[in-house]
Amino acid sequence: MTSARLLLVLIVGTVVGAITGLVVGGGFNADYLAILAGFLGCLSGVIVRNLIGLGPDDTKTPWLVAIYAIIASLAGSLAAKEVSDFSEITAPVGIGALAGLFAALLLAMLLITYHTHPGHSPTLKKG
Repeated sequence: MTSARLLLVLIVGTVVGAITGLVVGGGFNADYLAILAGFLGCLSGVIVRNLIGLGPDDTKTPWLVAIYAIIASLAGSLAAKEVSDFSEITAPVGIGALAGLFAALLLAMLLITYHTHPGHSPTLKKG
């Protein structure tokens, strides 16, 4: 079920990023749009992961991981902006979706790293 929760974080982050791009549209510069979409995508991923409990692993996202993920969403958002420039994606929805996906991906990687003990493979945390 850990995989399902991580996929849920990725899907929610992407959808919220795309909706942010749709709502904000051309009102912002693409850099600011990517940062806003990544921030909201990451924040919504944390909230949804905390609210929806899937399976036996009902651990919440630690606040330290959430803060690091929100800070990392800046890097993910700007990386998504660079990818969109390279692939010539100019639609605000596409930029927002990429920024949300990259920010949620960094959140998922931080969660996996946080729950992995040194020298062991990632497993479900009990209790």
